[in-house]
Amino acid sequence: MDNDDKREVLVVDDEEIIRDFLSEVLEDYSVTVASDGDEAIEKLKKKHYDLVITDLRMPRVSGEEVVKAAHEINPDARVIVISGYSSLYTVSQSVAHGACAFLSKPFSIKELLQTVSSALET
Repeated sequence: MDNDDKREVLVVDDEEIIRDFLSEVLEDYSVTVASDGDEAIEKLKKKHYDLVITDLRMPRVSGEEVVKAAHEINPDARVIVISGYSSLYTVSQSVAHGACAFLSKPFSIKELLQTVSSALET
């Protein structure tokens, strides 16, 4: 598959190590990274992404705001929320705002790839 055929994925996390890890694991996709929610929303306004993977807790603009913005800008965008702070409330809020999946950190590579594949199939 050449670059033109790859699905577009936006990875949003304030931790560089997580952004680098996700970019590496998602090598079969065209990955763009953003270091915070503000940057992510600006990128969403400029380009179409098939999938957004966002951390929940970030400084300034939260992942929850990224989820809302992603669906306002592109209602077809699929969003996966990742967080080290998962509770029934955070999961339900993420889904209520339009996330199609929630992954609790730490997650396995297999779990991530299955969730991404599933999100992009639906």
